[in-house]
Amino acid sequence: MTAAIISASASRIGNGQPTSQKLISLGRNSEIPDLDHSTDVSIAVLEGVGTLTVCDRTVTLTPGVFVFVPAGIPRSLKVQTTLNLLLIDCEPDPDLSESAWLINFQL
Repeated sequence: MTAAIISASASRIGNGQPTSQKLISLGRNSEIPDLDHSTDVSIAVLEGVGTLTVCDRTVTLTPGVFVFVPAGIPRSLKVQTTLNLLLIDCEPDPDLSESAWLINFQL
């Protein structure tokens, strides 16, 4: 796996839950077979192509795709081309029981 953080991460407290935002560049043909699933995660794809597997569903990641996956749901990432994304993770909210969702913006 080749990963480079292309911008410093920032952390803040929002609604009492720590949040971390990172701009990440992943190299071609890299993979993260077991993304940390102890936190809620949002991924906004800025550039490139990859796939995100959430449980038994695979989502194609292309520019404009935004994915939210709550804590506790297994996820893995594979990169076809260099993939630049914004990754936001947050401590899970125990009062919410959400499922993963996907938004595809037209850029």
